[in-house]
Amino acid sequence: MNWADDAVLHIIDKNNQDNYPTSLPPIDWVHYHNYTEIVTILLALNETYPNIVDVFSIGKSWWNRDIYCVRLTNETDQKSKSEVLFVGYHHARELISAELLLYFVVHAATNYGSNTTITELINTCEIYVVVALNVDGFDLFEANDWQRKNARPTDEDNDGLFDEDPPDDEDGDGYIEEFWQHFPTGYEGVDDDGDGFLNEDFVGGVDLNRNYGYQWNATVQSGSTDPSAEDYRGLAPFSEPETQAIRDFTLQHNFRYAVSFHSGAECIIYPWSYSTVFPPDHETFNETASQISSLVGCWYGQSGAWYTTSGVWDDWMYGNRSIMAFTCEIYTNDSAWQYEPGPYPNSWWVKGVSEFFNPDPDNIEAIIQRWLPVFTYITDKAINATYDIAITSIKPVRTIIGQGFSTSINVSVENQGNFAETFNVTLYANTTLIDTLTNITLTSGNSTTITLTWDTTGWAKGNYNVSAYATPVSNEAETSDSLLVYGWVFVSISGDVDGDRDVDIYDVVKITGIYRSQAGDPNYKPNSDIDGDGIIDIYDVVRCTSHYGQSWQP
Repeated sequence: MNWADDAVLHIIDKNNQDNYPTSLPPIDWVHYHNYTEIVTILLALNETYPNIVDVFSIGKSWWNRDIYCVRLTNETDQKSKSEVLFVGYHHARELISAELLLYFVVHAATNYGSNTTITELINTCEIYVVVALNVDGFDLFEANDWQRKNARPTDEDNDGLFDEDPPDDEDGDGYIEEFWQHFPTGYEGVDDDGDGFLNEDFVGGVDLNRNYGYQWNATVQSGSTDPSAEDYRGLAPFSEPETQAIRDFTLQHNFRYAVSFHSGAECIIYPWSYSTVFPPDHETFNETASQISSLVGCWYGQSGAWYTTSGVWDDWMYGNRSIMAFTCEIYTNDSAWQYEPGPYPNSWWVKGVSEFFNPDPDNIEAIIQRWLPVFTYITDKAINATYDIAITSIKPVRTIIGQGFSTSINVSVENQGNFAETFNVTLYANTTLIDTLTNITLTSGNSTTITLTWDTTGWAKGNYNVSAYATPVSNEAETSDSLLVYGWVFVSISGDVDGDRDVDIYDVVKITGIYRSQAGDPNYKPNSDIDGDGIIDIYDVVRCTSHYGQSWQP
């Protein structure tokens, strides 16, 4: 799928203002939107497109701000649909991650009905978008562009006071500079609390992407117990209202795929983050990440192989909810850093953190356009994974059958999708239909074993390739597992229980040697049970000896 398929191009006026419907507030993509602007746009979209946009709060922040989620779906179609989740802005200084999701929501809503790809996705899926999780972060970043964490009041210097001595732009150049003397030792500012130390108590906070409840306290490279550290993990798993909101919301849904967006690098990463050990679904993760990589052009790999982190979003999504969760780092600029000499030998002031994590406003839309294919690709993956009936095993009771007799063949089938489904299973020998069972109903995640029968009356002697096929259900795209081939089952002379095309003393011995054994006994051999009644008895002996000495060639 291609975002640009049949796209209706919007018009940008001389002020680079997008001309969206007049019911929406003025929207441009040459500045970073603050919390109020984002909320205003989202609520206006809800009002303008009530049949496809639903905006609601999933929780509150430390400053009692609503954390809004957008659901994009055709609400007039009430059938069960797949669900996919996109989350932006865990970290306050990563503004571009919120811009990307805001852009996606606006353009999905305004292009519904005119763009075939967008229309199909919204018609067949429920797309949930949390544009900004760290909603207090917008104001935190405006005051201090080094800010990464949330607004939880934190006593970083252990003086009994909270958030009382943040960095300040002392020289008035519009930047707060970090001081380095071989390594970072502090920030520009004044002694706000009069304790003789400068800028030792930021406003906030906790690193939200170290606060999730999977491997929260793992021994890793990033996930600190120090409240003053940028990657402080918090007092306990899910100690923060923002991560609680995502947790509780996710537990109410059945997401198959989810993506979180960050900046500071350009890559696609996946679990595990806390370890370098491969996750159970490593091949699927790696293949999906490689496909995203081919769309956007950046490296990909397991997060823990990059560096290990504890309590992160995608580990919890996968480890606790079995969601195929990815993190996309969408921007970095190593040339952003600026250095000025410090007051001591081998010391200097460093600034440019905002530009490192975020593109110049004039380049916002270019970065967004690069990463938009992630939304269509992942949503399409979620749809495909949601409807999936799989044949998981075929077990013939007998693999050698006397011509004219019947055998049972057990077929196991699993509903690997999200919803209850009704379907048929058909059994084949080579390409000829053997038997069909119709109207099998399975709820999500459950499996069953059905028994079909092959009556070989009228079938020629020989080897037959036995297979089972589940008819695809509505919207099922991944049908490669709908067909399973067992392999060869041999039809021969009645009494040829060893399959060598003749009836001889060896066949008689194979029957009489387990005489009176029954199905379930350790020594019972189904191929010696010629009539398939579950017991080796005189009838099987008679059927064998009545053909004694006969043979055939193909």
